[in-house]
Amino acid sequence: MNKAAAESDLKAMQDEMSDVRRVIDELDDELVALLAKRQRQIERAAKVKPALGIPARVPDRVDEVLARVLGAARREGLSVEVAMNLWTAVIEWSIQYEERLMGDRAPKGE
Repeated sequence: MNKAAAESDLKAMQDEMSDVRRVIDELDDELVALLAKRQRQIERAAKVKPALGIPARVPDRVDEVLARVLGAARREGLSVEVAMNLWTAVIEWSIQYEERLMGDRAPKGE
């Protein structure tokens, strides 16, 4: 391969990498927006749950969410390990956030 062709190939790979990074950045922005929407629903739940006597942590609901997410991960070709780790962290953070928002109004759970 001559020098001009090698430089052209290198430039094409650099352009491809720039495009990959641009798309990842866009996807990260979308993920942040979706997680912010999810957080707002946690805030809504923290307002409603005390009146219904529902604690922040409802083990059956945690299991239901994880099962649904893992099914979606399988359908979409996302690593089940990644989905499990991410959603476990999101769920645990959400429960702690709900408990903070509910304060002493938080019903005691299992």
